[in-house]
Amino acid sequence: MSDRPDRETNPLTSDGPRLTAAIVFVRELARSESFYRDLLELKVEMTSAEAVLLSTAAGDHLILRALARAPRPFGAIGVQYLVWTARDGDDLERCERILKDRKSLVSTTIDHGIKVVEGRDPDDIPVIVIYPPGPSPDMTSLPSRVYAY
Repeated sequence: MSDRPDRETNPLTSDGPRLTAAIVFVRELARSESFYRDLLELKVEMTSAEAVLLSTAAGDHLILRALARAPRPFGAIGVQYLVWTARDGDDLERCERILKDRKSLVSTTIDHGIKVVEGRDPDDIPVIVIYPPGPSPDMTSLPSRVYAY
């Protein structure tokens, strides 16, 4: 008998581990909360003076932690991008409009059949929203973004 949950009956483990939350350090908490809440349609679950927990209806979490003087070295070891998936093509267009309205849109491209909308958050951190949600089964090379440095 194993201590592991049955993968057939537990939907959280049926496809293996999944990302539960991302934590992003930001300079101004209220400004970043507004940005991510509007762009990704997140709900505020919990707040403190230094952090806010945002979530989706599906249970994905984004934690913003205020660190006013933290450096942001691009190209350093560690996570470089978080990629969000829009619900559908219309939702992706909504995200693109929000980024344009905030003068945060960097580009809109198509890579391996996936439409990629890239913007920058208030601290110049890349924000990527895509649709459809993943590469086609016949993909033969990695997305060009992987080689951006």
